[in-house]
Amino acid sequence: MHITISEYGQALGVTSARLTVSEKGHCIQEYPLSRIKTISVAKGGVSISSNLITACALRGIKLFVLDWRPRGIVCLQGSQQHAVVRIRQKQFEYLGQPENQLSLCKQMIIGKIKNQRGVLKYFGKYSARDPVVKQTIDDGALSLARYTDAVKKLGLGPRSDWRSQLMGYEGQSAKTYWQILRECSLLPASFPGRLGRSAPDVGNIMLNYGYAILSSYIWHCVINAGLEGFAGGLHTERPGKPSLVLDIMEEYRPWVVDRNVIKLRDQASEKRGFDSKLKRKLGASIHETFRKKYPYKNRKVSLESILQRQVYRLAGEFSGQKTYKPYLFRW
Repeated sequence: MHITISEYGQALGVTSARLTVSEKGHCIQEYPLSRIKTISVAKGGVSISSNLITACALRGIKLFVLDWRPRGIVCLQGSQQHAVVRIRQKQFEYLGQPENQLSLCKQMIIGKIKNQRGVLKYFGKYSARDPVVKQTIDDGALSLARYTDAVKKLGLGPRSDWRSQLMGYEGQSAKTYWQILRECSLLPASFPGRLGRSAPDVGNIMLNYGYAILSSYIWHCVINAGLEGFAGGLHTERPGKPSLVLDIMEEYRPWVVDRNVIKLRDQASEKRGFDSKLKRKLGASIHETFRKKYPYKNRKVSLESILQRQVYRLAGEFSGQKTYKPYLFRW
């Protein structure tokens, strides 16, 4: 169970091995700690008792405080949950080789672009009666396929700045993707295009909020695998930036967050802002996506389990025992 707290003024505590959520001194919700994996606080003005922090640390529950623009993240975990040093050593050694970085980053960007294409085709199925929309989506999907081919051909050269080229392809594909979604009215009416942080429109705010929830799932899996969340290959490293978490997020953003925001576009268009009701619906949709079972290695398992297995597979890539391949959603 993953808990997201998104209301100002709520208080989190613990009573008899149960997480309590209170408002104005009255308990409004309780959850057994034995079933909780993460607690994410996605709103300012939420108080957390030290007893709850201790209880979470003893039970291995990760506690996150999210800045859902998203700009920063706090992750609290028990001191006994140390990573295996050898795993991190292998991670640093692997990322120290440019050819390894390029190979891994290409896989992550290919996964992202293919899943963006999957989202377009997913909604294209429901637009068969509108030939203009369907043609726009088909053309966009074809353009994304071309960017995927370009990424596959990218290699190391004597003067090659591969990261800039790779991010260039990623940026062009993202521009195409968001433009198609906007042209086909698949996002809230006020959506001006992807603006990122501090965007005032409800569509961008919903996307940022969803990405913050997604980041807590990624963090949880990275910690379980014993990896260093701040050492990645695609996103540049700087203090406070969880580069590996952001790297892994790329391939899951379209299906887990974008698709759920699109599904809520009509409700979002009717509202002036991102109110509590819409916030709860989006959060619930993302959690439900992670609970849903998807095909994985000839089986059907929850997306949360797939994500954890993929992160373990990434750890295997770092140690030379496995080859990392992105998870592609079927539309």
